[in-house]
Amino acid sequence: MSGPLRSGVEGRASHEAETRIAVGAHGAANDPDVALMLRVQAGDQAAFSELFAKFAPRVLQYARRMVGSEARAEEVTQDVFVQVFRFRTRYRPEARFSTWLFTIATNLCLNDLRRPERQLRVDIWERPDAENDREGPSLPDPDAVTPEEGASSRELARALESAIAELPPKQRAALLLSRIDGLAYRDVGDTLGCSEGAVKALLFRATHALKAKLREHM
Repeated sequence: MSGPLRSGVEGRASHEAETRIAVGAHGAANDPDVALMLRVQAGDQAAFSELFAKFAPRVLQYARRMVGSEARAEEVTQDVFVQVFRFRTRYRPEARFSTWLFTIATNLCLNDLRRPERQLRVDIWERPDAENDREGPSLPDPDAVTPEEGASSRELARALESAIAELPPKQRAALLLSRIDGLAYRDVGDTLGCSEGAVKALLFRATHALKAKLREHM
C-alpha cells in the first residue's frame, strides 16, 4: 500500500483511535471516582479510604461469585486494592474508574481460577443456613409470602448462584459485570479485553446456559 491510499487508511485509523480516547476521556471527566483516584495519585490517604469504602463491597461480591470461595474472595479483594495503591502512578483517566478497578479484579480472579490447587479447594460461600448468607439475590418480604413461597424463592436463588458458578469464567465475568454490577457493554469489553460484540456473544451464551439450568425451577 502506498501514496494517498495508505495515507487515507492511516488517517482513518488515527481518527478512530482518537475517537475512542475522546469517548473514554469524556466518560472519565463525568466520573467523580476519577477525581478521587487522582487525589490518591497525589498522596491523599483519605481519598483512598473513600474509594475502598465505596468499592470494596462490590469487588468482594464480584470476587465471591467469580472464585466461589469466601476466604479467597476476601484475599482477592485485598489484593485488588493493594494493586490500586501500588500502581496508582500508572493510572490514566481515560475511562471510568470502575472499569480500571474491575479490570484488576477480573485479572486476579481469572488467575485464581487457573491455579491447580483450586481442585482441592472447598467451596465455603454457600452456607447450609440461608439466613447467614451475606450476599445473593434479595428474598421477598417474609410477611408478604407464604413459607412455601419463601422456600421456593430461596431454592431458586441457590440454583441461580450454582448455575452462575458453573459458567465458563469469561461468561461469568461478563454476566456479573453487566447484569449485576451494571457496567456498560463498552466498559465490560475494556475490562475483559474484547469488543462489545464479543461481550454480547458471551452474555447470549451465558443467558441461554442459565435458562437451561434453571428450567425446572421456573
